[in-house]
Amino acid sequence: MKRLGGHTVHTHAGSVTADNIIIAIDKMDRSLSPLADEAFHAQTFLSVTEPLTDRELRILFPSGEQMQCWDSKLVYSYFRLTGDNRLLLGGGAAVTTYLRDAFNNPAIIRKILKDFRSHFPQLADLSFIQFWPGQIDMSRDLLPVIAKPRELPHVRFILGCVGIPWATFCGSFAARMVLGQADDDYRKFFNYFSNQSHFALPSGLGKVISKPILFSLSNSWAKFRQVDTLRTHASTEKEF
Repeated sequence: MKRLGGHTVHTHAGSVTADNIIIAIDKMDRSLSPLADEAFHAQTFLSVTEPLTDRELRILFPSGEQMQCWDSKLVYSYFRLTGDNRLLLGGGAAVTTYLRDAFNNPAIIRKILKDFRSHFPQLADLSFIQFWPGQIDMSRDLLPVIAKPRELPHVRFILGCVGIPWATFCGSFAARMVLGQADDDYRKFFNYFSNQSHFALPSGLGKVISKPILFSLSNSWAKFRQVDTLRTHASTEKEF
């Protein structure tokens, strides 16, 4: 996507016109929308194994396969299966996660593999055959941003989907919004996913202290200090 004009999306190879448009892109440039200020990138490292045996699968997923698993650290490690039962293991380091530019060093993935094997000593001999670094989209509080600009009621922006579960939810949610099937959910989730959410450190501060510092501070606060004050106990007691 190069630009948006009315109901038409222009790309390098042509254009598409539609009644409704969902813009779900990674690390959006500000030339497309000021909403780009709401997202930044986190640098992560991925490694992949040979296909796992049935025994190895039972060690990792004793209650059955999961979409994705991760720990609770600020810079968390995560893993999931590929379609051919290879294990994808990812993570990062505090120093490299919020760097502005791409970083590639095998020391990071070695630390991630070491931590993984300490949690799963039965898989100490598991062979990881390749690794690669990359940057993923994230918001200041690690929640996705799902925005419907007032001046563009036919457009939905999706930003900062950290992980497959959030990406899956946001894709379904945005599609149901377009179809008019998510009005109740939109009212329920608006305050969580809106670009109008309140932050102690506003997005404009990134121009002063730099975006990497702004997002590292905001992510740390959201991870360890943020409290949900939007729902009462009475409204949540029947959810689980």
